[in-house]
Parts: sequence; C-alpha cells; structure tokens
Amino acid sequence: MAIIEGGVRRMALSSTAALTATFLFANAAAAQDAAAPTSDTPVAQSQADDAAQDAPEIVVTGSSIRGVPPTGSNLISVGREDIETIGASTTADLLATVPQLNSFNTAPRAANAGAGAFAPGLRGLPPSATLPLMNGHRLISGGNNQTNPDYPFLPELAIERVEIVADGASSIYGSDAVAGVVNFVTRKRYSGLEASVRYGMADDYSSFNGNLLGGTDWGSGSVLVAYQYSQNSNITGGDRSYRITDFRPYGGTDTRSASCPDANVRVDATAYAVYYAAPALAPGSRNYCDSGAHADLVPESRLHSIFGSARQELSDNITLWGEVLYSDRKDTVQAAPGVLGVFLPASSPFFQAPPSAPGATTEYVEYRADNLYGRNYIDNLYRVKAGNSSAGVDIGLGSDIELSVYGTFDWGSNHAYQPVLNTAAASAAALAGTLDPFGNDTPASVADAITNLTVDVTSSQRIYLGAARIDGSLIDLPGGALKFAAGAEYRRETRKQTGTYYGFPVPEDQARNIESVFGELYVPIFGAANETAMLHRLALSLSGRYDHYSDFGDTVNPKFGVDWSPVEGVAFRASYGRSFRAPGLREVAATVGAYYVSTANLAANGLIDPTRGAAQVNTIYLLGGNRDLQPEKARTYSFGVDLQPTMLPGLRASATYYDIHYTDVIGQPPVTLVFSDPTFATVVARDPTPAELASFIALGIPSGFPDPLPPIGNLIDRRNGNFGVRDTNGIDFDVSYRHTTGFGALYAGIAGNYILNFDTQLSPTAPTSNSLKLGLPRATFRITAGATAGPVNFTTFVNYRDGVTSTYATPTGTAEYSSDPYTTVDLRFSVDLPDTGLASGTQFQIQVDDLFDAKPPFFPATDGIGGTYNPIGRYVALGLRKAF
Repeated sequence: MAIIEGGVRRMALSSTAALTATFLFANAAAAQDAAAPTSDTPVAQSQADDAAQDAPEIVVTGSSIRGVPPTGSNLISVGREDIETIGASTTADLLATVPQLNSFNTAPRAANAGAGAFAPGLRGLPPSATLPLMNGHRLISGGNNQTNPDYPFLPELAIERVEIVADGASSIYGSDAVAGVVNFVTRKRYSGLEASVRYGMADDYSSFNGNLLGGTDWGSGSVLVAYQYSQNSNITGGDRSYRITDFRPYGGTDTRSASCPDANVRVDATAYAVYYAAPALAPGSRNYCDSGAHADLVPESRLHSIFGSARQELSDNITLWGEVLYSDRKDTVQAAPGVLGVFLPASSPFFQAPPSAPGATTEYVEYRADNLYGRNYIDNLYRVKAGNSSAGVDIGLGSDIELSVYGTFDWGSNHAYQPVLNTAAASAAALAGTLDPFGNDTPASVADAITNLTVDVTSSQRIYLGAARIDGSLIDLPGGALKFAAGAEYRRETRKQTGTYYGFPVPEDQARNIESVFGELYVPIFGAANETAMLHRLALSLSGRYDHYSDFGDTVNPKFGVDWSPVEGVAFRASYGRSFRAPGLREVAATVGAYYVSTANLAANGLIDPTRGAAQVNTIYLLGGNRDLQPEKARTYSFGVDLQPTMLPGLRASATYYDIHYTDVIGQPPVTLVFSDPTFATVVARDPTPAELASFIALGIPSGFPDPLPPIGNLIDRRNGNFGVRDTNGIDFDVSYRHTTGFGALYAGIAGNYILNFDTQLSPTAPTSNSLKLGLPRATFRITAGATAGPVNFTTFVNYRDGVTSTYATPTGTAEYSSDPYTTVDLRFSVDLPDTGLASGTQFQIQVDDLFDAKPPFFPATDGIGGTYNPIGRYVALGLRKAF
C-alpha cells in the first residue's frame, strides 16, 4: 500500500508535466516507478509528509481492496501540487481542465441555467452516467430536476488528490458508474495552518477566492478543518461582441426574437397576417431584438464550503474516523423578462390603431414585459445547500485483513425562485383598459398583479447508508498474495419537493431502499518472485455486485480485468464489464401533467397523426415521471498500453481504447417518432373509450382543458421511458517527458481524447444519428510545457477542442456547417519566496487564462458560436499562498 501511495505522490510531485497529463490517463502501475520529488519548499514538504502519513490507509479508486489499483482499467491521478499549479479556485474549475469531460475549457456553471446539479458528462455521455465520490463515498444531488449525485464543492486546500477511472465501475460502486468514476480524496493528516487568496479579472468580470486550512496531528490521531469562500460576477450575452443572432448574411435565418420591449401589433383577429411594429405601426413592419443580450453566459455566484475530518487510533487494530463537508452555493442567473400577448380593445385608453387600419376595433399586442418590471432583465435565484458526511471504524483482524464498518448521511436542498408573468391577469387588465403595452403608464398595482407569480420550489434530498467491508490477503501465490474484498450495504434515498409552480402547489414525495452485496478477487499469477520470459507481471481481477431496488427490482453487474507486463517498462491491460444507472427519483415520480391540444394547434405542437390524413383529432398527452422505469444499462470494454522505458526514465506514454454500448437510456418519446416508430406503438391510443379516457386523464394534472371537453381522438403517453441507445468508442492518450537539468527541470506533455464513433438512437428501432455530425467535437486535448528553476516554476497549457459539425436552418430548409477549432493558451507562474522571516512558506502566483483572448469559432446558428467555449476570455489572477 505504501508503495502505491508513494508512487502516485512521486508522480504528482516530480512531474509538473503531468499537471493535466497525469489527470488524463496516467496509469497507476507506471506511477510506481516515477522519480522522487525534487521540490523542498515548506509547502511541498508538508504535502509530501501528509501523503506519507496517509499511505497505510489508501484504497485506490476502482477497487474495493486496499492497495490494489483497478486491474485492467486506466487510473488517472492528480496530486496536491498539481492542483495548486492548475490554479483551480473550485471543484468545477478543476474539472474544466479535463479534456474528457464535457465541461472542458468552459466557464463552470450549473446545468439548466442553475437549476440542476453541476455534473459534466464524460466523453460526450450524459452527466448522470459518471459517478462522483468523496473518499469513495456516495454524494447527494445538488439539483432540482436531476437527482443523481453531484460533485462536491470541496475547499481547494482540503483536496489531497483526484482519481478518475474512465471505465465502467458498477461492479464496485453500483448505480451511475457507467462512463466512469471521479473520486475526490481529501487530506486526512495535517499539522499547522495554511492560507491562500486569489483575485482575478477579465472584461466585465471579476472573481475572488479565499482558503484556510488548519489541523493538528498527535501521532495516534488527527483533526483537520478547511474553509473556502468564492465569488464571481456575471457575464451577459451583451458583454461579448462576438455573439450573432441574425445569420441571413451567412445563408442562415434571422434568429432574433420578435418579442421585444417595443410591441408588435396584429389587427386581423382571424389570421393575424399583418404585423405593425410600434411605435410607428407601419404595415408589414416588425420589431426584432436580441433577448440573449440580457441573459447570463456566466451567472453571478457565491460559495461557502467547509470540510472537517478526524481520526483516532483506539489501539493497534482499531481506528475511528469521520468526515463532513457542507457547502452553500447561491447562483443569481440573469434572464430576459417574460413575454405577454394580450387583446387590447378600442375602448382602452392605450389602444393605438395603425394608421393603415383606422377601423380596427381590437388588436393583438405581443411584447416583452420590461415596462412592468422596470428593467430589461429579471433575476432567477438558485440556492443549493449540501452536506455529505461519513463515519466508521476500521478493525484489524490479524495479518493484513481488515473489517471496515461505516455509515453515510448526506442531505441537500435546492431552492429555485423564478419570477413569471400572470398572463390571465394581464389579459384581464388589457380588456379593462389598465395595461399599457406601449409605455410606462400601467398603474403600479396592476403591474404588481401581473408580475406576482413565481416558480418557487424547494427540493430536499437525503441519503442514509450503512455498510461493512472486509478485505485483505487470503493466500500467498507464486506471483504474490491472492487478495479479496467482500461487503454488504443498505441505502435509503428520499426526496421531497414543496412550493408552487405558477401559483399551483407541486408537492412530490419519493423514497427507495437499496440492498447490495459485492465482492472482488485480485489474482497475481506472475510477479517479482516467479517472473519469466514475456511474463514480467500478470494479474487478473474479478469483481461483481448485486443490487436490489425497492422500486424496480434486481440488477447484477460483473467486471473482469487483466494486467500483463511482458518486460519491465511495458504494460498491457484490458477490462470488460457491465454497469447501470438507476432511474433518478424525480424521473420516476415527478408530477405528471395532462395537456390538451386542439386540432388547430396540433401542427404547432408536432402532433399531426399521419395515419389520419386530413381528419386530425383533438389530443391529450402526458409529461412527467413514470413509476415503471427500469435502469439504464451499459456494456463496456477497454484495452490499453502503458510505456515507461528504462532507457528513458523521464518518458511516460499511455493509450487506451474504450467501447461503450449504452441502452435503455431514459428520455421522453420524441414527437417526431411517436406515430412512426414501432418502439412507441404502445404510447399512442387512438379513439379511446370513455373509461380509457378517464383513466388516462387521471394519471396527470389537467392543463388547458376546455369545459366541456370536446371529443378526444388520440392519447399520447410522453412520460419518461427507457428508449435511447448510445454507442461510442474512442482513444484516450497521454504522453509526457521530464528532463532534469543543472538548473531544475524541463517538461512537456500532451493528453486528451479522440472519439472514433458516437451513434445515438432515440429508440432501438429509430434511425441512427451520428453525434459527431450534430455538434459533438471529435477531439479534445491539452498540451503542457514548462520549466522549474530553483524556487521558480513556469507552465504553459494549450487547450484544444475540435471544430464541430452540425446542421443549421436556412430560408429553404437546413444545411451543414463545420466550424473552426477552439484553441486557448493558459500560463502559470509561481515563485517560492526566501525561507526566512515572514516570507517563509510563502508562494506568489500569477495565472493567465486564454492569453490571446481567443474568439470562439463561428457557426451560423446558436449565437454564432460553434460548440462550447469559455465566455470569460482573457483572465488574469494574482494569488498568494502561505504555510505557517
């Protein structure tokens, strides 16, 4: 165990070239032979001591057996010093440096404009397919709509290292580990006090981050506490001049909004064929505007987080331990005000007849309600409070066998507050002559009545977990010790939702129980004691897990792995396994709505039934949760090679081929396929009987139903279902080299991902879509180059994302366009001040992101930008770190 932990730390401390290259597919086996650390600064030395003290306790991510890396899979590890050099202020910033993650080189923000968890997906797969952990323990969700685990907002000084297994791992961890696992390993032993501050600025943007770490270690035990405060200002679409919304000069369409502060009027009450743009109201004119100019690209955010851990040896064989993380994140997301459409009678004092239609008696007015709010934006507020805690006892049972009994309690709440318009009140005020859609003369009481509605929802979740695991060596084989792990786990997950949606209560209450057993064997066949020609090392592993869910039943997921090293410095590996993702609690039991669509509105809703020809029918459809959901499933395999030539000890090279077949992906039946795809034949019921209609409506809350209800011809169940299929394969790579010089060291590396194929089907019988032709970049990578000279370290990063290919709208249909790549350059400079007086233990840092202020690549749609990008642009920050 000490060898493995020391190897991982030596790799992290000896090669700043692995800043991200290590993060990206450096194998743990290769790490064992890395050179010793060269840094002897007080900060680095305290970190090295910290790691050495932790060594006997290490459980490597991807295995249940202490000291055994995930056999056959690629283990990625980034150490304490690398995290500091990367300069990430938060967990989200740190993950944005990983090319395999969908958030690579973007400004971190929560999903769904703040409403969801911060959980970027891996290799283009959904975020819910990657499992985040803290010290190997499950975490609570941070979202309202997404109930799968969220990434922990750990104080930066509390992180010892991050380990990633980019391979299916449900045989070890259960649900959600389809694409891989990201495990945040915290510091456990620390004596002293350490602090850091960082302030940065970009155009129309600023950020601040402060960290404090304190702890004491008395040999048989230790305690550690870390705190972090972070905040940043917002960036709106109007703050960035490269945004485009009118693509007619480029062969596209005009995507500007026609819902603007200046109203558009129509006076033909039957066809609404002629528009008149206020204030001139000339026939055939229309106001257009860029509503995105007032919406956030990066929201204003504030974060408090605090982490504490403690451990105490009661005897040589018994150790008590515990840890807790609490974070409080508030996002203020600026958006354009809502839109109103009202009928204004000629009797209204605000009625303005177009000069060309003097006889009009009523007009339909569409406009954005800036005048009612008194400004051109509204603030949506999201407050996420999350706690993750675990405690347990480790008991030595003789030899190296250990029993660990532990429990986890996680709690979280997400409060979402969004102002919305009361359209019924607006319509009534327009008819009463008290709404002024053309100016600011609406009485304050009327404006308040129209703007008093909200989406005001709080989602609260809990996880209760108890588990026991035993692991250690069974027998000694010629190749080494045969090791095992076995355990059992009970988990209860609950979720409650309270609040109102447009004034209507939306209570939800869900719970499930999960019972699990798991086991793992590690079999070293050839090792140091019996190696022979072409069999320097050979090891096999077998792991498996059984989970029983109270809502959908059982699932069994095995995994096999093999590591083979024919000669020293060359290692091959392969793995095969099955993984799953349990449906989220909200996917199962979210409030169901029943929606009425008349024949006149079928086309607008995409619900034209081709089997009925011209005789279309009134339709009711359902949206929401589905208690019959089953787990998503995946088959994964990978193989790779790791090179560490003995003749060139500073060189590391790694390549991994992966293949993922992901089925039963949860989603809504798409309206484009419900009538034509055989998979969805069961979700359409034509010509229902009165009993069938009543039973169907009873499944949801009716919305838009006329009274009396006219004859209904089609029922469509568009609730969540297990329909989707995704097939993807690709190559992860990592090459780095470090050369020691008389003045220090030079280092360079490149690491990233290349997607060979990524096919998506909305159902098993639906046409296959190539996601690489629908906006998914094929290649992402990060280049590292730098040097150390005594106390000075200088590093350059080049971040590359391939240009995206996708379709865009044209005046006559669609066309295909390929954007240019997106490339940015980052710089990091640090110097350790002289180890005397007040300067002792102090490091000064300069951080520059996007040095050349790269303009995002053009695409003739979606704001004129091809693919994801970082809207912050050139960002310069100064930092100071001090160990006391």
